[in-house]
Amino acid sequence: MGGHDKFGASSTFAERYETTLVPVIFRPWARELIRRIVPESGERILDLACGTGAVGREVFASGVEPGVLIGADISEGMLEVARSRASEAGIEAEYLQASADNLPFPDNSFDVAFCQQALQFFADRPAALRELKRVLAPGGRTVFCVSRKLELNPLLKAQAATLDKYAGRDAGNAVRAICAFDDEQALRRLFQDAGMAEIEIESVTLTPSHPDGRAFARGAMGGMHTGDKMSRMSEEERNESIEYFMAGLGSCFDGVGIKFPHVSYIVTARA
Repeated sequence: MGGHDKFGASSTFAERYETTLVPVIFRPWARELIRRIVPESGERILDLACGTGAVGREVFASGVEPGVLIGADISEGMLEVARSRASEAGIEAEYLQASADNLPFPDNSFDVAFCQQALQFFADRPAALRELKRVLAPGGRTVFCVSRKLELNPLLKAQAATLDKYAGRDAGNAVRAICAFDDEQALRRLFQDAGMAEIEIESVTLTPSHPDGRAFARGAMGGMHTGDKMSRMSEEERNESIEYFMAGLGSCFDGVGIKFPHVSYIVTARA
């Protein structure tokens, strides 16, 4: 894991996120979202709250050549990594800093919109959904995924407990926020109130894995905003926290590798 041996102390949060969390968690979810609405070549695609650009790269990897691909995210650090990775892959995409509730695009700008594990963090969810409806062409397709409650997601539960103990309750709460919008009826109302149609919501379980559980745990801790704080711990404390994390995974850790359910709602709709 290279620079992740000390919770990624030598790299940025966005780089740690891209290197550790994207391959194991966010790439599989990106593929699942693409499978749900199947974009076509020539379509105009928005990757809303794009992070480091996992969805866009998977769109190109699927053989689709978008007419336009734009990623929008509030974090310039994430966007810098997205631009770099797109350039390395020879992908033509644009990445813009923007808030989901104030998108810098004209009406009817996109045919397809993806949003992966971000709706739960939007400060104004109704405004963000109204903005998305505005920038989608009539009949445009969108798909979101939103993590379900902590009790259904053992890796996140173990991570929250470990951060509580070794980095403080605020750090643990940052993980709990990932799972704070487990409300199917509220999800449906958001999309209905924004004027979306053909709304379908399904609870979906993917099963990510990693052959070296302890290496992933170190990277996962560094792949959060708390990573810099944890990098200041002594080596003994770091090792102790990793073992605490692994114990918290229970049967998801076989002593070497990890394999865990990740449960989310997937929402599909049309503008």
